[in-house]
Amino acid sequence: MTIAANDVDVISVQTAQLNFPAGTAIPVNVEVEAGTALFATGGHYQVRLTATDTTNPLLLDQQQIDGSYGDIHWPTPNSTITFTVPSTATTSHAGDKILPRAVVFGNRVAPFDASSADGELVLLTP
Repeated sequence: MTIAANDVDVISVQTAQLNFPAGTAIPVNVEVEAGTALFATGGHYQVRLTATDTTNPLLLDQQQIDGSYGDIHWPTPNSTITFTVPSTATTSHAGDKILPRAVVFGNRVAPFDASSADGELVLLTP
């Protein structure tokens, strides 16, 4: 996939497996990409991860990273940022399906660019 020079994109949202025991933490890898011109500016970005219980609709967790291209979280134009949905968020949700979703916003002032992607549903097992 080729990204335009001034765009940002969420390439993928992935977990290591699709079943986790309820009450355990869930690592989620968010692969993001910034166009070469945008990345070269060292401009600002925001990446947000949400984990939603789709069985009993409820936002279980939301996390956000704000930074500048080239920092520790987004060191190269194509990078992977890892979030961890805490175990406390998955406790008492055995049998439910969780949807991880990532959104990236490029720039803090206009012109903005944004992208989002959903991961595969994760089943919380007993």
